[in-house]
Amino acid sequence: MKPRKRKPNRRYHTGLYESKKAGVCSYRSSWELEYMKYLDSNDDVVSYEYEKLKIPYISNLKTKKIRYYMPDFCIAYLDGTKKIVEIKPSRRMMQDKIQKKFNAAKTWCAENSMEFVVVTEIELKAMSIIK
Repeated sequence: MKPRKRKPNRRYHTGLYESKKAGVCSYRSSWELEYMKYLDSNDDVVSYEYEKLKIPYISNLKTKKIRYYMPDFCIAYLDGTKKIVEIKPSRRMMQDKIQKKFNAAKTWCAENSMEFVVVTEIELKAMSIIK
C-alpha cells in the first residue's frame, strides 16, 4: 500500500522573497513577508537572517525531550545591537507550547546579550506594516 501524499497547506501565504539585506528568504506568512520588506527599508538594520537560529528547549518536563525553536528573525542593527523577533498572532500567545519556546528564547538572549521581541498583528498595525 502506497503512503498517501499530503496536500500542501493553502492556509498560509508562503513563497520566496529576495532581500537586499538577507538574500533569498522563504516566508510562511504574509506578515513575515511584510516584516521582511520593512527590515529592508529600515536604514538602522544592517542585516537579518530568517529562521537560521536554533534554540534548544525542553518540550516535556517528564521525559526531558529536547526540541529546537527557530525564531523568525535575527536582526543586526547599525549601532551593534542584535534582536530576535518572532511574528505571532496574538490569539496564540498564551499557548503552553509557545510559552516554552519564548522562555527558552528569553534565556538564550540574556546569555548572548540580545533582546527577544514578539511582534503580533497589533504591533504590525501600529507600525503601519499591515492594515
